[in-house]
Amino acid sequence: MTLITQADYYLFGFLGFIVLLLIAILGVLYRQSRAIGRLEGEVNSLGQQMREMNASLTARISEVNGSLTARIERLEEQMANLREQVAEIRGLLVSLHERMDLLMRHRHDDAGRVVITPEEVAAD
Repeated sequence: MTLITQADYYLFGFLGFIVLLLIAILGVLYRQSRAIGRLEGEVNSLGQQMREMNASLTARISEVNGSLTARIERLEEQMANLREQVAEIRGLLVSLHERMDLLMRHRHDDAGRVVITPEEVAAD
């Protein structure tokens, strides 16, 4: 017959404590693994959403880029047309100014009267 001593009870108690501690550690480890799995799923989902948004933004940017390119080309054509019209108007204004100078060529005599001068000054 074997006698169970007080040291055996301490060992059994310590072994029970270690078993309970291992069960608690396994529970915590299980909860952490579930949380990490959920977080990995959320990260993967967010990554997928970012890729989809990036693709849609890239498509939208290329669409806007094409639209802006077309508008810039139209503006360049309009600017060229406006330059031609401004040059024509400038020429008309210069010729009108010359004609007005010819029409308005005059001088004032000593009495303050207006005397129209000829285009060419007569030789003395």
